Amino acid sequence: MFVFAIAIGVATFIENDYGTIAAKALIFNNWWLELCLFLLTAIFIYNIFIYKLYHVRKLPVLFLHLSFILIIVGAAITRYTGSEGMMRIREGNLNNQFVSSTTFLTFKVHNNQTQYMVDKPLLLSSISNNKFSIPNYFGKTIKIDNKKIKVEYLNFIQDPIDQILENQKDGYDVLELVVPAKSGGMQSEYIAVNKSKEINDLLVSFNANLLVSKDVGESNADFLISKLDSSFYFTSIYDVEYMRMSDQSKGVLEKQTRHLLNAKTLYTINGKNMVFKNYFNNSIITKSTSSIKNDDNTSDLLKIKLIVADRDTIIDLYGTRGLISPKSYFTFNDLFFSFSYGSKNYSLPFAIFLKDFQLERYPGSNSPSSFASEVEVIDGEEKMDYRIFMNNVLNYRGYRFFQSSYDDDEKGTILSVNKDRAGTIFTYIGYLSLLLSVISVLVSRFSRFNLLNKNIKKES
Repeated sequence: MFVFAIAIGVATFIENDYGTIAAKALIFNNWWLELCLFLLTAIFIYNIFIYKLYHVRKLPVLFLHLSFILIIVGAAITRYTGSEGMMRIREGNLNNQFVSSTTFLTFKVHNNQTQYMVDKPLLLSSISNNKFSIPNYFGKTIKIDNKKIKVEYLNFIQDPIDQILENQKDGYDVLELVVPAKSGGMQSEYIAVNKSKEINDLLVSFNANLLVSKDVGESNADFLISKLDSSFYFTSIYDVEYMRMSDQSKGVLEKQTRHLLNAKTLYTINGKNMVFKNYFNNSIITKSTSSIKNDDNTSDLLKIKLIVADRDTIIDLYGTRGLISPKSYFTFNDLFFSFSYGSKNYSLPFAIFLKDFQLERYPGSNSPSSFASEVEVIDGEEKMDYRIFMNNVLNYRGYRFFQSSYDDDEKGTILSVNKDRAGTIFTYIGYLSLLLSVISVLVSRFSRFNLLNKNIKKES
């Protein structure tokens, strides 16, 4: 019990500083904590028989032991059989799927005849030991066309941002552009030579598809940057507004025409602002983590190595909890692969239609005081109206729906979904047993409480 109490206390600090996933990976979902709970349960069961707690005189202590046993068993059922996630519904629409709160590495391999598929749940964080392999030491060998296939963990970068390594032997030219960050302020974006990148909904290219023999490069980019001699130029499919920071002078540059790209000048392309800040040669763009506490709104980077027979390749997968990531399809060593990292969809045996989302605010303030969802459960021919709000949970066919959040435009709801009927029943029975223990202490004439009370009365 001491070890368990210390572990839970440490987990609280880890969750506060590094996030829920880190606390789960290091403590809550670790094998040694499960062993600790198993030993506690075994000790509670042992005490029932060794101290004969099943006698009427010892009912309060029996109920107390049973409550801990049932609560731990309920937690184990939840851990291994329950599922949970988030469900988004827009007003006037229905949904019968929810996104898992667990992240998975999913991959398929086939040769047009034989197929192999893996769905591996992962708990990855910046401070835990994330290493894994597929198959692991005890797994069955994956083999297609007599080629052994293996996936190995390389690195996990939480909330990745670009970082420049200068003066590298195998480096290349890199441009640094400064653009507004979605969270406020400004951020740097880096583009390697002969590459394109989506920046604030603009496709920006650096020397990509450039035809040197013409004055204007041909590219599918919205904003094409080119380097000629020691100067930089740009061509845009939009008219570009500019403002020089040195003298605040302004103007408009014509689209589809090559213009000189100046530093310390604010360019506005189709309403998007951009500043050319720096140029690096013989440099490499790498990824580094931007924060120690994970942000579920930002995709993480999982780097893995795919080994097929005597060949291997490195794969970058972006994803995060609550996001269905697009699959990456490719051919390697004459086999066809698809990989993805992130949450996955679970289907419900019924659908929920959002009739109306309601948000109330405190008088004279924009802060929400309460919000609720008027929904209709559609199960075949059967329909049922329900109102979901704080402490008013929709419980239907083993699924529980909680009001969690809402869309920014207040036209959609976000429901927390939980499926854990068996675990919930065991846990509630455990709570009931705990309540019976307290009541029996007060009413049982054999309890320590009543024996002391009788002694006090005799002495008085």
